[in-house]
Amino acid sequence: MKDTETRAPDLEHKPEAVLSLLEEDQLFAAKQKAHLGRATLSRGTRILMWCLRGYVILMLAVIVVQVVRSLHGGGAGQ
Repeated sequence: MKDTETRAPDLEHKPEAVLSLLEEDQLFAAKQKAHLGRATLSRGTRILMWCLRGYVILMLAVIVVQVVRSLHGGGAGQ
């Protein structure tokens, strides 16, 4: 009995074979994804981002304190 099944190409080591199997929109998406990287931010933008991170952490701490106080009955009237 002959082996009539076709072997799949070794796609792991041949990226050009993978690209040839993609449809047009998949190829466009693959190329577009490959060009995206981490954006270069200016010094002022990086400082602003760190300030926003600090603000979020501070607000999370405030929320945790308020939840703990409300659970223990330590409201404003006591």
